[in-house]
Amino acid sequence: EKMYLHVVGVLEHAILTFISRVDKTFSSILEHRRAFSQLLQAYADGDLLEATQIEGDEMRDSSLVPLAPPSGDTKSRNNASDQSESDLDLVGGIDKEEHVLVQELVHLQSILEFTKDRDGNAIVCCSDEELMKASCLAHSLLKLSSLLESRLKVRNTNTSFDKMLTSTRALREAIKTIKAHGTKMAKFCRIDMLMQNATRLAKICKSSTIVAKDAVRIPSCVNDLGEYLTGASDNLREAAGNAVTAYTFSSLEQYIPLLLMQTVRTIARGKGIVSKSPLTLNGVEALDRSGSVLYRDLKGATGFDNSYWNDELAAISFERSASFMAMMEVEMEELEAYYRGNHDEFSDDDFRLMFEMTGPRRKGDVGSFPFVAEKVGYCEGVIV
Repeated sequence: EKMYLHVVGVLEHAILTFISRVDKTFSSILEHRRAFSQLLQAYADGDLLEATQIEGDEMRDSSLVPLAPPSGDTKSRNNASDQSESDLDLVGGIDKEEHVLVQELVHLQSILEFTKDRDGNAIVCCSDEELMKASCLAHSLLKLSSLLESRLKVRNTNTSFDKMLTSTRALREAIKTIKAHGTKMAKFCRIDMLMQNATRLAKICKSSTIVAKDAVRIPSCVNDLGEYLTGASDNLREAAGNAVTAYTFSSLEQYIPLLLMQTVRTIARGKGIVSKSPLTLNGVEALDRSGSVLYRDLKGATGFDNSYWNDELAAISFERSASFMAMMEVEMEELEAYYRGNHDEFSDDDFRLMFEMTGPRRKGDVGSFPFVAEKVGYCEGVIV
């Protein structure tokens, strides 16, 4: 018993230390993802309504103050713990996922600054062993809370409904705390996986393959990321099962194309390797092939049962990334024609950046974009 109490004390201290360093607003944004709802469902022991209670607890922990319901509400509507299945977004949607991505990026701008000198504040990621331990802990806590909740229920032999046993409030709060710590550790694994991808893809803009003149070569960091995704998928599934692994890999079909587009922006600004040598057609082709390779590797790494991979979202995100890359190699006339037919596909800032950059087949012109935008009738979303 003494050893048990000691282990529990150390575990609680470690988790509370982790929680104290997490942006609670960002943590609550992660819960708007369909993947988070799927994670809760996987450990809900068949009772979806019980799983939604954790979301209410997270919101109370954040800085958001819930509005009190009208006094005229009925008892069932006025019960703060009575939540509906609509709280869990098990259907999701492309528009909602992209909206949540924008919200997440507000808190992740620093990882998109590929060429910034961090002065010792470099992103520190978990080792393979550390991430496996974190995912195992997340799975163990969520599974334990699910098992404890199931012990509090007695199935009525005459009906198909479960009846909750009478138990102390302290016991129920303890189970909810275990579940809360489990979801926090799962979020930690997801963010670490994102950092693993970002730190590797940030090296593309510094790769000599971007300015290669003799052949098209995939940057070594892209191949390294593909191998990492494959290995991490196997290791995490062995350590924590499919549910936590699926959540850890969730939304990468959005983030990897986004990171590739950020690489294009960095190159277009003349930063990275292109500050020493000009961008070549082989370099643009290398970027395009990198997108195809990463799509293949990511889909392979998430090809296990009950994965949260989203085919439609992946297709839209990677196609958008490929279109953005293609603008680097076209001539100015082709770029103008593309803008006239697709001015809503990217932001005005992105199009302006493309008009200003010097590519393999064109020379950048700072004043050309406002002129073209005026002819099209749009400039920063305002009709002129």
